[in-house]
Amino acid sequence: MKIVAFVGETFYSNNGSYYTKQTSAAFIQDAIGKESVYVCSPSQPVDMPPKGFSTVVQEEHFYSFPSYSSTKDFALKSIFNRDFINSYKAKADKVINEHKGAYFWIRTPSIGSIIFGIQALKAGEKVIHHMCANASSTWRDNKYSLPEKLFGFLFSRYLRFKLGQICKHKNTINLCTGDVLEDFSAQYSPANTFQFVDLMAKAPKCGDVVESQSKPLKVLFLGRIVKDKGVLDLISVANKLKGLVEITIIGDGPDLIEAQQEVEKLSLQESVHFTGQLSHSHLGQYFKNTSLVVVPSNNHYEGFPRVIMEAWAHQKPVIVSHVGGIKAFVKHGENGLIFKPGSQSELHDSLLSLVENENLYSHLEVGAQNMAKYSNQQYWLDRLLTIIKEKK
Repeated sequence: MKIVAFVGETFYSNNGSYYTKQTSAAFIQDAIGKESVYVCSPSQPVDMPPKGFSTVVQEEHFYSFPSYSSTKDFALKSIFNRDFINSYKAKADKVINEHKGAYFWIRTPSIGSIIFGIQALKAGEKVIHHMCANASSTWRDNKYSLPEKLFGFLFSRYLRFKLGQICKHKNTINLCTGDVLEDFSAQYSPANTFQFVDLMAKAPKCGDVVESQSKPLKVLFLGRIVKDKGVLDLISVANKLKGLVEITIIGDGPDLIEAQQEVEKLSLQESVHFTGQLSHSHLGQYFKNTSLVVVPSNNHYEGFPRVIMEAWAHQKPVIVSHVGGIKAFVKHGENGLIFKPGSQSELHDSLLSLVENENLYSHLEVGAQNMAKYSNQQYWLDRLLTIIKEKK
């Protein structure tokens, strides 16, 4: 088996190797072996290998594609520069022609992946379509101006149409992360739609799980440091629960400095700690030493955040906002708590309830333990290979 994957993230090239953070490419490499995986994505050269990378691809297995900073950027370049979209399709056609008979993996709603997948289907190839986020409502986010929202709404209708075309094609296997995306795909091809999470978390070794609730309550946030991931909401709530919670924030992003400044402004240095970006291999110790994981996103594009299952892999309960397709697996009051996106008061009350109610925490901990068997990479590796075998 050979898989050619378009993943969309920017890779950083140095001395014949391409590096980036965790991507589905690393998951596929673990599934079928690095020698059988080829990766397509934008790239740029760097003087030194980046820190905290979790995906590495050798030069002979990598195809560099034209870069774009966002879906909006891709759309504008395509509208005002026909050479951009034409060269993009030509590049895709060249790669597809070189690997006839392979499986072509796309990760949507990345616009580059959508174009790549359509070209592969036109060529009569088989496409593994991983739907990991929801593009239909992203335009609603408050960070966009009114003209941007109008453009985003119109373009999201176009994306939904293209995604529908991919979903219903007879050569497509649809792997959907979360219940919202699964419902969308099932409208077009129920027989070829499957729930799937490209999880990298390994089952922890015996003794790597701390079973007791700590005081202060140790809370972990893991993800991109941007406002719509709710990190500033979490810091604000931490100020109201000073002395009752201790928060570790892992990751980087454009709003990291603002988040750090907010912690200093509120004198929360003893309660809120930043680690920066860490490679996946270094996360186990942090999961071991936390009581629960918080996912406070307030955006409109989430599919199913993988960090939820990473928490369950370490038998940790979660507090998550009701975004995307989280209800595919998260059951309120059973293996986690769900609160309204952007509601600092509900996030505060959820955290406080676990500080004050040890029985509730213990109940959620049992629920997390019950989800552990589904929350490790090997389960989803086996799931992927079984699906491909069934649909061969």
